[in-house]
Amino acid sequence: MKQLLILMASLLIGSALAGCGNDGHSTDYKVTCSLDGVMRHDSATLLVYEQDYDKLRVCATAHAASDGGFTFEGQTSEPHVALIRWDNDSLNPFYFILEPGLTTINITSHSWDISGGALNARYQHYANQRNEIMNQRVATWQQYLKMAADKTLKRDDEQRLVQQDSLLNDSLQRITVDHINRGDAVGRIIRERFADQLDQEHMRLLK
Repeated sequence: MKQLLILMASLLIGSALAGCGNDGHSTDYKVTCSLDGVMRHDSATLLVYEQDYDKLRVCATAHAASDGGFTFEGQTSEPHVALIRWDNDSLNPFYFILEPGLTTINITSHSWDISGGALNARYQHYANQRNEIMNQRVATWQQYLKMAADKTLKRDDEQRLVQQDSLLNDSLQRITVDHINRGDAVGRIIRERFADQLDQEHMRLLK
């Protein structure tokens, strides 16, 4: 009886370590993450979101390689919302979608990019769209301030710039709602990160 219990415990431990979301039809994944000098950490933890239980589960841990990068390997049965949490930093995790195959992540102090998997490509596309719109809004505001400072700002100019900013903001709100309402892994990340930035009108459109 004692030997049977030990065997069962060993099988359970082995199953837990085998991968994330393993249901007998799992596929290998590999995640490589590089960070520039100012962003470096000694260790990192990969966590996945288990939708059925509405909780995060530790999937793997890794120590930094000599070049400061991290590598996570295992198996997953399907795409999962995932995040990398750095040592001593629980407030700034990096979100992505854990997909079968190779996922490459590059993070600097001012930007990031992901390659690998259709869902990560769509998440990257949304992030690029968002950044472009935000940059255009900053440029509009800077133009407003410059014209106000050198006293060339006319009423028509002010109305034009205000309308331009409103259109940019509406575009950002709409693409955010559209992605969230798809209900997939990309939408769940965007909801977690950006839903609280929606105005009341667009918040009511969320499913």
